[in-house]
Amino acid sequence: MATKALKELVVWTSERLMPSWRSGRHRSERRATELIEWNHVLGDLLARAAPFFEADFVRKEFLAPFLTEDEEGLGVLAEFADRTVTRHVLDAPEIPANTFDLLQDCVERVTRDRTFDPGRYRAGQVSGFDMPKLIKALLFVPIDKEAPGAARFANGDWSQVALVMPIVTRIVSAIGWSSYVMECFLILCERAGPAYPIDAFAAQANAALDALAKTESNWAGSMRPARLAAAVQRLADANYPLRGDQAQGLLQLLDALVDLGDRRSAALEQSEAFRGVQVI
Repeated sequence: MATKALKELVVWTSERLMPSWRSGRHRSERRATELIEWNHVLGDLLARAAPFFEADFVRKEFLAPFLTEDEEGLGVLAEFADRTVTRHVLDAPEIPANTFDLLQDCVERVTRDRTFDPGRYRAGQVSGFDMPKLIKALLFVPIDKEAPGAARFANGDWSQVALVMPIVTRIVSAIGWSSYVMECFLILCERAGPAYPIDAFAAQANAALDALAKTESNWAGSMRPARLAAAVQRLADANYPLRGDQAQGLLQLLDALVDLGDRRSAALEQSEAFRGVQVI
């Protein structure tokens, strides 16, 4: 009975937000505004219910209408991702089996959003309420204060951070060139500190900077290059002596940061961890 009710609520909400009889550009913004609070309630309900069903069922019956290209669906999806991360990742002693599969669905929706079309005007500039909330959740930094009672991450214990690397890698590699996405990624790296997997960090950050060079996005005047360099130094110190491939991956990143004008990166290239190492 509860399952049927949830499915009916999903159908009703999606039809109110994105009427099937209207084209995208003619849909009413007023309808979306009127349902803001309800969107949050439904997203929370779906997050609560998700562990009791198979991932495919949740995807098809609960999330599918909100995983489309329609921006109106982001309100429900953002709340679902936020509550899934806080309730089932940060707070749960054991993470439900379908959690990461469903979060990956949210990642795919974000990465194909037109906001991150490199050829689009103001590409990568995240605005509004829903998309920023969604990105923070998917990079596992949805709350700003430490929560000592949490099971992981929010309590300051990042020893299990490897669990979320596939999701982080996907989103940072695809859209880490966006200033907002990079800001959230840097917060994640700073909170995890030396516990952050060095190999994953090098691959993620290098992919983001490679993509940045192919876009119109501009980090000039920001602290992002310096904060990335600080992460490099922190991980190099924590993992010293570095394997050859680790040193090369970090050195490649430092070279890219030097090209962005970061002086700290130039100095780091001469440090003991990288002395005598060449980028292949």
